[in-house]
Amino acid sequence: MDPASLIPTPDSIPAPSWIFLVLDLLLFTLHILVINIVVGGSLIIATSRIFGKEDQPGQTVHSVLANKLPTSFALGINLGVAPLLFMQVIYGHLFYTSSVLMAVYWILVIPLLIIAYYAAYIHVRKYTSSVMISKVAILITSLLLLYIGFIYVNNMTLMAQPGKWTAYFENRGGSILNMSDPTLIPRYLHFVVASVAVAGLFSALVWSMRKKKGVEGADSKIHSALRIFGYATIVQVILGFWFLIAIPADFILQFMGRNIFYSLVLLVGFASGIGAIATAFMSKLRPTVIMLLTTIVAMVITRHNLRTLYLGDMFKLETLELSPQYDVLALFLVILIAGLAAVGYMVNQVRAADERRAG
Repeated sequence: MDPASLIPTPDSIPAPSWIFLVLDLLLFTLHILVINIVVGGSLIIATSRIFGKEDQPGQTVHSVLANKLPTSFALGINLGVAPLLFMQVIYGHLFYTSSVLMAVYWILVIPLLIIAYYAAYIHVRKYTSSVMISKVAILITSLLLLYIGFIYVNNMTLMAQPGKWTAYFENRGGSILNMSDPTLIPRYLHFVVASVAVAGLFSALVWSMRKKKGVEGADSKIHSALRIFGYATIVQVILGFWFLIAIPADFILQFMGRNIFYSLVLLVGFASGIGAIATAFMSKLRPTVIMLLTTIVAMVITRHNLRTLYLGDMFKLETLELSPQYDVLALFLVILIAGLAAVGYMVNQVRAADERRAG
């Protein structure tokens, strides 16, 4: 069976596909940054609380993430809505199909996400008053986030590989996972370890702000947080190589010089990642942040490039039918910008409140 025959006919789009692609990549970058903080933060906190010594929230390099977790959680979810919508505009016929194929697992994402959020909130509220409940809560948050991340990776890889959809004819129960994909595990582990790295760097940023307020011991905590970032990024580089060699050989060649754009973007991401490791171990915070942001942007673009290679001739964005509705698009963009501005204002208020408490 020709896998292309399984792909539904896509809906027409109200504006050129490149507009939605740019918006998707831009907003996904913001989303993944915050989600990395949430996932990595929960893992760092859970490990510290279960295997480390007891402390007050906000007093150690690890526990400083605890008070930030519920807010970051809510922010990450909200920032994920827009890129998901833009992705569905241009890849909806693929995304909906893969979601149906793994419906049993996919339908659980929302209720488990709600439970994970409330567990993170309980963890903070019960941090000292009920230590055992607090520990169990953060463990639940961590495990549920790991599950949700695994299901998302499955869905994103399955939607780009229509050839795997033929499994439906032998399994119509909505329980298909893309476990046969050799990139699944390294891709997933790459996300998890990246989350730990970003959360470590975020902790360093928080302590940097507290250092400006004269908080004692901030320097050593910044140093420790940067080391967490550095070691996690080293592991991430190793996983990145595993991920690269797991993709089909023809695709590897595209990233190794056959496609100049693909190769340059990957090279920038790799070089900035190595640079981030070096600056982190030198305890240089600002250069590390710049290197990290460069790496994430490069990796988000590379992710799109890889999806394009997997889809090949089965689907190309330029084949989408255009039915212009620029007035509706303009209204949506105005609302989107206003929403991002409101989120930015709220984040700034939270930051200012934290600085007042630290002072």
